[in-house]
Amino acid sequence: MAVIRLPGRRAMLVTTFVVLVLLLIAFVAWRKRVAERRNRNRPGFELEEAPPTFQVVALGLQGSGKTLLLASMYHRLKSPAGQSYFLKASPDDVLHLNQWFSQMADTSGEAGWPPGTAKGETRHFTFTVKTQIASGVRPRPMFHLKYLEYAGELLTEPQAPGSTVQEGLFDEIRRADALIGIIDGNHIRQHLDGAPQGQVRLEQTLNALVPIMLEAECPVSFVITKWDLLADVHPDERVRLELVQDLLTSNDHFRSLVKIHGSSRVVRLIPVSAVGPGFATVDSTGRVVKVPEGKVHPTRVDVPLSAVVPDLFAQVEGRLDEDARMAFHAEVHRRNQLTPLEAVASLVTFAGRTAGRAMVAAFGPSAAVLTGNAVMSMLLDSMGRGRGEPRGHLDEDLSQAERDHQQFRDARRQVIEDMRRKVAVLEDQLPHSRLS
Repeated sequence: MAVIRLPGRRAMLVTTFVVLVLLLIAFVAWRKRVAERRNRNRPGFELEEAPPTFQVVALGLQGSGKTLLLASMYHRLKSPAGQSYFLKASPDDVLHLNQWFSQMADTSGEAGWPPGTAKGETRHFTFTVKTQIASGVRPRPMFHLKYLEYAGELLTEPQAPGSTVQEGLFDEIRRADALIGIIDGNHIRQHLDGAPQGQVRLEQTLNALVPIMLEAECPVSFVITKWDLLADVHPDERVRLELVQDLLTSNDHFRSLVKIHGSSRVVRLIPVSAVGPGFATVDSTGRVVKVPEGKVHPTRVDVPLSAVVPDLFAQVEGRLDEDARMAFHAEVHRRNQLTPLEAVASLVTFAGRTAGRAMVAAFGPSAAVLTGNAVMSMLLDSMGRGRGEPRGHLDEDLSQAERDHQQFRDARRQVIEDMRRKVAVLEDQLPHSRLS
């Protein structure tokens, strides 16, 4: 009997194996048909997002340190050292920025300070924020920062008949995504020392900057340049900034800005030094001069630009009412579970809902909203999975384009998180830097 059953068992095993192979082939074919049907039924959404542009307007009186700040800021951020992102500019802009930085850092005695912004002069720079998405792949642009630098005298002195420069400045300020008001730290030092010229110049600066910033709706950062010249005001930097804050809020206009907009806008006080400690000093005539053989060590020059997008996003979220905020966070959570294509479709739907419209309205007249869904996608993605956490694994059913796009979204999220981290470090070190 055993001899008779053995071939039967072998035949059954062979039959079972054949059936399993056929089932596997059928399953693979079914998965292929499902994928093809899904691809045929997919709406024509474009996965590739054009990098949006955020507009930054910087204002400061002549000699306040705008040029040194810009040169040092680019020097600090032109490579991904200490963060996942870096700045790219046009060859002509890079040439000027590098020349200014080299001249600033030169202590040979032959090179003075780089030329500042002339009265009525406007400087335009477009920085592309890039990051490395994957090894062996060229860095990808995440977004652009359009940096417009104006001489503050445009706000304090009469313009020539027929000039439209001042009117153009007002238009740029109304559409700005961030405003940077540059305050000369040397004037603050003179004021604290009781020198009349320091008080006069500081009042001129605040009276020029604050009234126009009162009408803007975007986040505002007051950048105190030449912070190194205030090093001996107090050994504790926290106390030093508190003393400066008290001095600034003694100005009625500055105090009004903080009081009126502190609850609905982001208002910052950022102390920076383009050259760092020990590089410059004030001579007997009151001029700021280089110290022989000094070394440049910029301080916090990367914070003003790095704060632009996180502050704008934080301000938008803060302006939503409770219902819109709950819908916003629900959408953030939902997007974490979606494929890239589903996330694109979901974004289109969300934009048409009440919460989506409320979010767009919360941007105000900002230039960023002109770029449409790309900015909303950035905002929603940047709030998802916290601390820049990547997706974990990519669904095997995703096309290569969807995989690439998911990596792009994860990389962009990491960039925003790194920018938030710089702001968090500033607030942790100097609590008085947050005025709102």
